[in-house]
Amino acid sequence: MPADARVDEVRRAATTLASAHEPAAAPISFRIGDELQALVLPPGALEGVCVWCHGLLADRVDLCFNCDENSRALDGVVQPIIPISLYAKPSPLRDWLTFYKDDGEVAADPSARDAIGTVLERFFTENEAWVTRLGADGAIIVPSTFRPPPHPLAVLVRERGSLPFEVLHGLSRTSANLGHNQPNTDAFDASDDLRGKRILLLDDVYTSGARAQSAAYALRRVGAEIVALCIIGRRYNPGYSEQSSAVFSRQSAETFTWTVDVRDATRT
Repeated sequence: MPADARVDEVRRAATTLASAHEPAAAPISFRIGDELQALVLPPGALEGVCVWCHGLLADRVDLCFNCDENSRALDGVVQPIIPISLYAKPSPLRDWLTFYKDDGEVAADPSARDAIGTVLERFFTENEAWVTRLGADGAIIVPSTFRPPPHPLAVLVRERGSLPFEVLHGLSRTSANLGHNQPNTDAFDASDDLRGKRILLLDDVYTSGARAQSAAYALRRVGAEIVALCIIGRRYNPGYSEQSSAVFSRQSAETFTWTVDVRDATRT
C-alpha cells in the first residue's frame, strides 16, 4: 500500500475509533493529589492472577489466555508488564487515558493531559533506584494501531520532560493487521540502529496485550533488549466474572503505592 494511502487509512480509522468512545463519566478535571484517589494498585503474586500481565488466569496455569495467544503468535516470549495502575470503566483514569489524546476533531483535554503527565512523573520519581538499576538507553512509546505518528503520549512526555530517559525513535507501525487478541509478527518495524540498546517500552493502556507484545517482539527481532514494559493503565472488566470483580474490588481496597519493588511487579 502506498505511504500516502496508508496515512489516509489510519487517519480515517483513528477518527472513527475516537468518535466511538463513550463520553467521560463526569466533567474531566485534575488537581495535584487527585491521582492517588484514581489509581488502583495492580495485583502482585495473587492466586488466580497471571504473573506476566496481571490479568486473570481463569482456571489456567502459568499463562492466561491472552499471554498464551500472544506467545504462540510471536516468538514464544511474553514480555512481563509493569502497570502503574489498574483501571475500569467508568473511572477518572479511564477518562484521562481516553481524552488526553485529540481525536482529529476535538482537541485533547488539558486536564487529562496534566493527569497523565503527573502520573508518569510521579511513578518514575518514586522509583528512582529501580530506574537506575534498569540502565536503559532510552524509552520508546508503542506506536498506535491506527493513529499516525507521533503518538500523543510521545508528544506529552517530550513537552513535559516526564521521563528520566531519552525518547528514542526507530519503532514504527506497518500496514499488517493488528487488533484485540490479534498479535502479528509483522505489525511493527524496528530500526537496526536499536540493536544492542536497552529499551524501556511504554504504552498507555493494556488489554489483551496484542499491540504491546507485538511491538516488543519487533524490538527483540532486531537485537534490542527490553528492560521493562511499563503500562499506565491495565484494563480490568469487573463485570466479566465474579473473579474479575473480586480481584478488582480487592485491589481497589488496597493502599496504593508507587514503589515497583513493593508491588512484586518484576518477573523473570
